[in-house]
Amino acid sequence: MSYEYLHEVEKVELCSQVARPTAELPLIFRKLGFTLHDDVVSFDRHGKIPPWQHSSIVEVEVSHNGEEVFGFDEGEWDSIRLKYLFATLPYELADKFVKVAFSVSKELVLPLRHAGMIVDEMTLQRHFAEIGKELLDQTGEEAGSEGLAILIHSTYPRR
Repeated sequence: MSYEYLHEVEKVELCSQVARPTAELPLIFRKLGFTLHDDVVSFDRHGKIPPWQHSSIVEVEVSHNGEEVFGFDEGEWDSIRLKYLFATLPYELADKFVKVAFSVSKELVLPLRHAGMIVDEMTLQRHFAEIGKELLDQTGEEAGSEGLAILIHSTYPRR
């Protein structure tokens, strides 16, 4: 069974044609308001967060030659994935994700890709609006709702 309609995670990607030093990343991420937790980078929410919602607006995955990179003291990267846990965040945070993603794109001077295609900010915002509507149409629940969290949890373990 396909669970794509639940939109648990939406990803955008920044790809460099050449390997770049990982040492450049912490300064850029901090400048943009990200938090570095040991080897994990995220753009975190503040304030009281319901227990069924995710605590980060953006989760970051850095890779080199298809292998995830941990730590930024040494080494190289050629791909960064920014993940938005759509179903477990209130829909109003989608715009913040888009803005943060394009800020990273601008800092790294790399185009942002979604589903393999270069996108602009308005296109990505429209796509996220469509996902929000589809989620409501398919499940009867809004992104970030407790009901949706329960529905998703009930689909595990998946085979």
